[in-house]
Amino acid sequence: MKISSPLTSFTVDYPRNTAIPVIVSSPHSGRFYPSDFLSSASLSLFELQRIEDRFMDQLLEDAPDFGATLLSANFSRAWCDVNRDWREVDGEMFNPVPPEDEVISSAKVQAGFGVIPRCISQGRPIYRHPLELSELRKRISTVWLPYHEALDALLEETSQRFGYAILLDLHSMPKLPYARSCDVVLGDLHGKSCDQNIIDKIENIIKNKYHSVRRNIPYSGGYITQHYGRPERKIHTVQIEICRSLYLNSATLQPGGGFMETKQNMRHFLAAISHWLL
Repeated sequence: MKISSPLTSFTVDYPRNTAIPVIVSSPHSGRFYPSDFLSSASLSLFELQRIEDRFMDQLLEDAPDFGATLLSANFSRAWCDVNRDWREVDGEMFNPVPPEDEVISSAKVQAGFGVIPRCISQGRPIYRHPLELSELRKRISTVWLPYHEALDALLEETSQRFGYAILLDLHSMPKLPYARSCDVVLGDLHGKSCDQNIIDKIENIIKNKYHSVRRNIPYSGGYITQHYGRPERKIHTVQIEICRSLYLNSATLQPGGGFMETKQNMRHFLAAISHWLL
């Protein structure tokens, strides 16, 4: 069963078989771009799509067959990034400037990747002109807040039912430089967001299908991992970054030759997690 919020913020796909205490989050795979956003952007749709975790939701769509709950964002990451605190705002992007108590400076904001991104990965600006402050508040209220309300509710419900919950926050990453190259990076904030036994098990399962797996370098976890990873409350969160070159044609942004193999590997991963927890 799939339920979309009235504001098209997200889709929840509930377990289709015996439920397990796992929630899979795909916050950057949304492909909806509001028409007014596209008309005001200085970049083409194709360029904006480059910062999506493109097709990650499709790679994960079988998660409910293995008892997991899948939460996917429907909107573009370029429009609003729910893997940021709602206050991670570049105030200079807006007119008038947001109040000081609604702004948090961070390395991500300074790089242009706040909750409302200023640029794409190459540092090219998305907007021609400053945005109205009302636009910031509209995006927070219509997509950021509903997504996190849904995720919080799912974690609370799962934790109450099973006594604990595991949140797998799925992303895709560009191919890393050769010295750091790998297929998958697992992030647990260097041991702070997940019980050691759980992430050890996740790593061992993934290693059965992928050649190289690393932890926390260069991705240790974004806002979702930081905010929801609370092992002391039995909520365990792991960020999983999968190299796009395994499944995506970077020239066309369409599924590459390894797409079906990667999807099958994700099925094996989810099946192994389900078998372990049942």
